[in-house]
Amino acid sequence: APERRPVCAGIISLKALEELELPRRLVLSELRGAVFHGPDGIGVTLTAPEPKAVVVGRPALDRFLRERAAEAGVEVLWEAAVGWDGRELRTSGGERMIPEVLIGADGALSGVARWAGLPGPEEILVAFQAEVEAELERADHVELFLGREFAPGFFAWAVPAGNRVLVGLASTTGKKGIEYLRSLLRRHFPGARVLSLRAGLIPIGSPPRTSRGRVLLVGNAAAQTKPLSGGGIYFGAMAARIAGELAAAGRPADYEGAWRAVLWREIHFGLRARKLFLSLSDAELKKLLGFLSRREIQEFLVTEGDFDRHSELLRALRGRPDLWPLGMELLRALGGLGRFLP
Repeated sequence: APERRPVCAGIISLKALEELELPRRLVLSELRGAVFHGPDGIGVTLTAPEPKAVVVGRPALDRFLRERAAEAGVEVLWEAAVGWDGRELRTSGGERMIPEVLIGADGALSGVARWAGLPGPEEILVAFQAEVEAELERADHVELFLGREFAPGFFAWAVPAGNRVLVGLASTTGKKGIEYLRSLLRRHFPGARVLSLRAGLIPIGSPPRTSRGRVLLVGNAAAQTKPLSGGGIYFGAMAARIAGELAAAGRPADYEGAWRAVLWREIHFGLRARKLFLSLSDAELKKLLGFLSRREIQEFLVTEGDFDRHSELLRALRGRPDLWPLGMELLRALGGLGRFLP
């Protein structure tokens, strides 16, 4: 659906903005840090000396990509695919075509995946997001809300987007998530005018197969998202580029191995980290946020943190023996090393 607006905060790294060759006119806000709100009101602010990420307008981004594709010679059909029998693709406008390669970029509940008999993601979160007329105390910081009172199984967010704020959450509670969002709005944005409210799905954990024959899945259809944050713009774009190049070269069979060589290690790390996150109680989240408030840890995260490659923090930590005692202190507070082993 070309004009469907997804639930997306639109946060990408500066590296992704440059690598994807996106124009600055798409940028609504620059982000230098984050404010973490934990259980019982505990708060921690993490600030970098310069911007680390940007917020792009998702509808404008989709239009830009569609226009760039059309300029490259792609024929854009304002219709939806409604069926594929293994050979012929049918659209809602009555079109019939026989594609050499069928690339499914049709979301978490991918019809293309279903038609091709491909499995779905490990997990699907239900997300809700409101666009509100409000201002954050720090316009260059995203606000994150952790704990079961905000968003069981994930987190809630408030993202500055120009002269608006995107307030949303994802959770493991299904449709009940809307009540958590309403509670968040009442509590932190009382009286703010809600301009729009949308629901969507965030797939977590790529299935064992994302291709079959001439069918390739990309983006949310392949759950090419970051398990810790749910972000999918950058990973989806990287996989889409790989899929397009291999399809044009007549090598769709190479897609599975090619995209996993680039992204799977990071997704796998994120899945393990998410499993640990889900095991934490609210009391343990408070301990974790207390740990993040320490100056040495904040300096390390600001310096070494990679917005797109979360696993790089562990690699960097190996080279900082001065921080190992703090890490062991945190492990003891959270139940010991054995709890975190595979």
